[in-house]
Amino acid sequence: MNSTCCDSEEFSMAAKIVLSTWYGIAGLATIVGNAVVLWLISRNRSLRTISNLFLTSLAAADILVGLVIDPVYILFRCLLFKTDTYLQTYSKAIDYLWIHTTVATAFNLCCVTLERHIAIFYPLRYEDIITYPRCYVLIATVWFMCLVLPCSRFLVEDVSVLPRLYFSFAIITILIPMILIIFCSIRNLKAASMQSRRITVNTAQNQDVVIRRKKNFKTAKTISIVVGLFVVCWLPSLVTSFVHCLGKRLIFYTVWKPVEALALTSSAINPWVYCLRNAEFYQALTGTFRFLRRRNAAQNGIRRSVKR
Repeated sequence: MNSTCCDSEEFSMAAKIVLSTWYGIAGLATIVGNAVVLWLISRNRSLRTISNLFLTSLAAADILVGLVIDPVYILFRCLLFKTDTYLQTYSKAIDYLWIHTTVATAFNLCCVTLERHIAIFYPLRYEDIITYPRCYVLIATVWFMCLVLPCSRFLVEDVSVLPRLYFSFAIITILIPMILIIFCSIRNLKAASMQSRRITVNTAQNQDVVIRRKKNFKTAKTISIVVGLFVVCWLPSLVTSFVHCLGKRLIFYTVWKPVEALALTSSAINPWVYCLRNAEFYQALTGTFRFLRRRNAAQNGIRRSVKR
């Protein structure tokens, strides 16, 4: 899905500066946000749940984007000039990194969405279906595919074959996960909204069941927000790859770099959505950082005074 091997169109210096700034800000936000998520999970035992195992894997995939992909793109996309040595030496490696990033992000989001789907539709069988050994096997499989699937790029030498190769990767790593994620998220939201209406009608339910269903509903909304951001960030990459496959190379070279930067920005957005919308993460975050604790206490005091 990359164009480094045939990127004959150079951007202007101003465009390179904008792209470098974009990559730099997105990379810094990605590192800070996902490092905070991983640190909170390692520090708070209450966050070490089966559900958060998949969030941990997603945060690990995202933090690699900030630590590796963004600096590499600043260097090779914006600072270095395209030469024959560059094309022969670095293009395949950068393509490998790009495909690896796409696979890791998309497949981990699939795992997160499927876990929530099972939690909402099969609450009584959840603990039997989602077990720690199965989660470890699934996460290991995802990372194994992240490492192995991009290796096919090193087997291709013919430049004319690359557009079809990139488009096939786009279907496998973006289109299929996107369809699965959207389908599960729509079902999750419908089921969660129905459960929420039942809770309001039948107030005599078991309190634990009510709390669990409310939590599932809020989690489903959070996942849907993440999915929506995933579609917004990655759909342009899929469309651009399709345009490249049709032979519209001038359009492809014009829009690919901004589209690529937009796709990588999704790794910076995910952790902030989790921390702001997930009550357990937010509580752990405010309990860890004193200035957030004081701010939260001040906001609660203002709300109480307004209610009075």
